[in-house]
Amino acid sequence: MSELIAKQKGRLRNLILWLLWQSPRRGIDIIDDIYKMTWGWWKPSPGSVYPLLAKMEEEGIIEKLDDGRYSITQKGIEEIKYLLPSRYSGSVEDAVEELKGILMFFKEVDRNKLHPHKEKILELLKLIQGVVENA
Repeated sequence: MSELIAKQKGRLRNLILWLLWQSPRRGIDIIDDIYKMTWGWWKPSPGSVYPLLAKMEEEGIIEKLDDGRYSITQKGIEEIKYLLPSRYSGSVEDAVEELKGILMFFKEVDRNKLHPHKEKILELLKLIQGVVENA
């Protein structure tokens, strides 16, 4: 195998683990998400994704759920922990300022892009409200 192909497979492996760290996905969802993430520059083939998923499952870094989606295991998280964002370590004041910035972003973003995420955002707002009310 050439060095270039080996490098691509390493990237694909890390991308798959990173996507599965975000949420469980089917193989086709992984292919589509990578295509979107690369703005159409790269769409991995099923012939490269599915064998890699099988290999990763054998290694115990992912598992296949009953509904056909793949999920990352703790072993998989350990493999990509250097890629994952660190937990928030700022002050409460910093977090409040970040929330203000996020609010400004939501005010300016195209409503059509925001609408598909409406339920999740409302759910998060309720959770934040519960935390603040119980403070």
